[in-house]
Amino acid sequence: MDFRDFQMWAQRFQWKLRRWRLDLAHQTETFRNLLLGAKNPTRMCPSCRALVGVGDKTCSFCGVRLRGRPSGVGKILKNVLPHYAPVSYGLLTVNFLLFLAVFYSESQKTPEDLAILLRGANAQSLVTWGADAGWLVAHGQVWRLVSAIFLHAGIIHLLFNCYALIFIGPLLEELLGKEKFLTLYLATGIAGFLLSNAYYSPFMPTVGASGAIFGLIGAAVVVSRRWGAWGSVLHQQLVHWAIYGFVYGLLLGANNAAHLGGALAGAGMAFLLPNPTRGESWEGIWRVLYWLALLVCTLSLGMALLSRMAATH
Repeated sequence: MDFRDFQMWAQRFQWKLRRWRLDLAHQTETFRNLLLGAKNPTRMCPSCRALVGVGDKTCSFCGVRLRGRPSGVGKILKNVLPHYAPVSYGLLTVNFLLFLAVFYSESQKTPEDLAILLRGANAQSLVTWGADAGWLVAHGQVWRLVSAIFLHAGIIHLLFNCYALIFIGPLLEELLGKEKFLTLYLATGIAGFLLSNAYYSPFMPTVGASGAIFGLIGAAVVVSRRWGAWGSVLHQQLVHWAIYGFVYGLLLGANNAAHLGGALAGAGMAFLLPNPTRGESWEGIWRVLYWLALLVCTLSLGMALLSRMAATH
């Protein structure tokens, strides 16, 4: 390398170094603005654009009811992550953690692990982890109607349901709020398993979030039509999702009874949801239902864990 080549290399290096410094300064300033935004005690009313307190329930200028907003870390995540939806991401996290727990418990450290990863654990093992089974539910183990929503038979089953949840979950959670969203998810998942237990053999165990997923799709189809939300293109996509899901369920032998039960329950509940365009709210009732749903999920997963511990001793 002669002196001229070295001089050109040094100039390029200095230019890149300046770019790195500018990028770092920009990222630092962006993060500083996010921190300042998280500490901001005010926010803008979506109706009249006036500044109101971040904790205000109604706008003191125009009187419109204000939706609750995250604070602190929640504000930062909402700016960093597009469509940050805590319930949707929380459901995804629980689904993946439970799948990893089941896979680890069944792993034999042999090539057979690949089959377990793809197809999931055997039916008997899934039952010990809290799978839904009609005869066990009929004998008082109703918590299985909830715990089975978070279990999946194989990585493909898990990824398909989680992809659908990522597609529709944040959109619907942002529109309805976390209280209505979680209540809807849990209720439609239970409805799906109830119809499945009535249709199939009571001794056939079943797992998966697809009943709840179809419940979200059914509710979203009705809400988008009733409230005029999202537009006609997304409404058509939701209808196509529901149709394709039922067709794939028929081709793959999936639990279409749970799909149908969830979809019907979701569509029915959508007619009961308060319409914000008409000033309807009932926030107090939905807040109670939200905490009740969290309690039911926690207790059901706890019962599933106790069932697994009892089976391994």
